[in-house]
Amino acid sequence: MGGDGRVNPEHGTLDCAEHPIQAGSSSNGQAARRFIEFELNRRDVIARMGSVVAGLAGVSARAAQAPEALLTGEEQTWVTRHPVVLFAPERDFPPFSFVDSQGQHRGLSADVLDLVQEHTGLKFQAVAPGNRAANLDRLRRHEIDLLTSLRPTAERERAIAFTSAYVSSPAVVLRRRGDHRPGELSTMAGERVAVEHDSAAEDFLRRTWPDVVRVEIDAGAQGLRELVFGEVDACVINLATASYIIERDRLGGLRVAGEAGYFSTLTLAYRKDWPMLGRVLEKGLAQISDAEHAQMIARWIPLSDAAWWQRPGVQRLLGATAAGTGLLLGGLLLWNRALRRAVAQRTEALQKELAERQRLETRLRTLAEHDPLTGLMNRAALTEALRRSLALAARQQWSVAVVFIDLDKFKAVNDSMGHAAGDELLRQIATRLQGCLRESDLLGRLGGDEFIVVAEALRDGPRNAVELADKLLLQMKRPFLVEGRSLAMGFSAGVALFPGDGDTPEQLIANADAAMYQAKDQGRFRASLYQGNAPVARKETA
Repeated sequence: MGGDGRVNPEHGTLDCAEHPIQAGSSSNGQAARRFIEFELNRRDVIARMGSVVAGLAGVSARAAQAPEALLTGEEQTWVTRHPVVLFAPERDFPPFSFVDSQGQHRGLSADVLDLVQEHTGLKFQAVAPGNRAANLDRLRRHEIDLLTSLRPTAERERAIAFTSAYVSSPAVVLRRRGDHRPGELSTMAGERVAVEHDSAAEDFLRRTWPDVVRVEIDAGAQGLRELVFGEVDACVINLATASYIIERDRLGGLRVAGEAGYFSTLTLAYRKDWPMLGRVLEKGLAQISDAEHAQMIARWIPLSDAAWWQRPGVQRLLGATAAGTGLLLGGLLLWNRALRRAVAQRTEALQKELAERQRLETRLRTLAEHDPLTGLMNRAALTEALRRSLALAARQQWSVAVVFIDLDKFKAVNDSMGHAAGDELLRQIATRLQGCLRESDLLGRLGGDEFIVVAEALRDGPRNAVELADKLLLQMKRPFLVEGRSLAMGFSAGVALFPGDGDTPEQLIANADAAMYQAKDQGRFRASLYQGNAPVARKETA
């Protein structure tokens, strides 16, 4: 196995290796890559989490509704007839769901259940905790009604229903600090990688990277311990979970070597034969405000804003230095000189560490707001930017167009040429779309083959939106050159306009999405304007 397997004596730290993220990239130039290590603090973990949480300042909480006002009569009747909803906590999945030393369910997901219970009137009762595989079997057999902290997979969705996500965190590849091999799964064929049994990460590895040797473990803490002691080459784990366990169990000598390529998007899972429970849960989750989300994340991954010289480790160093200096005043001049040199070296190291952490925080914030493949804004960042555009449009009394783009038959490219070619095609499409837009327009990638264009400051909304759609469709008629092959690629688009088709980012994106499906029904490679429940399709220009 690679690396020297040595454990750093400084416990409780996790290093992050800076590296380029390239989906499907080749091994050319990998030998020349340099991996720079950083200590990963909790602020970095929050910056990498999919939920955009900038702090409590300026966040206005929504007014919560009482259950009788929030739920329909049918939903209230269902809640009354089901006075208790049973759920099984995860035994050890911090900081989201775990059982503490007193046997109490704790974590961010426990806080979510408390808020949903408060908003809906549902009563959640915990049963004996278990590991994920056992809990899933109990839910499938209807011995329990609910599970928290689960990512939907195709296999799970056959027997279990899921709510919308309430938190998201990236999965990462960890290595030992002395092991300088990269953490790209595409280059790790034959390596032993610890991954939690029956988890979404295990399903992802099995389907996407079958040549990686999976070492299945019962919990994340077990995988991290096996990695520390050199029993495996790497560990794939949720970043927030890794940070929490490393600090709790005082593990050392580990670094983040790469991103696994997917986010742990956590939801509530419930019995598929209880669709009414799903409706009530969705309404309860929707009542959780941005401020409450921020409070939960800050509680379980607290920020540390103390200056470097105020940190306990530095304070202990300065105290030891002062005490040592007092003793050395007795005449140990040689020791005094050695100590001054050591303090100067340590101070310089701390200053470099602070600069590296600040640089890492900036980089991670950028990664949290941008799609790593194309460099475009991701869904969360685009939604917030659109929210600001709508506020400005309301004051200036102009229109904003939201264009939802879905590539036609993109899957055929992945299937016939491979994912690397598909990724290159996506990058070229993003570049071409960006070249059609004004400096004030926004472009983001929602994931897969879906893009969003936001055009603001429109004086004649429908006409301007049609002109924009025609311009984008025209650009797609030019072939793309990928791996020496000329590819024709088109898209279907739906257009929603502010203020007529909605006044929030969520409404406009949903309505543009609906109009896009109307365009696909009309024959693809065209745009459709949203008009209530009956969008009118417009063919592309010749």
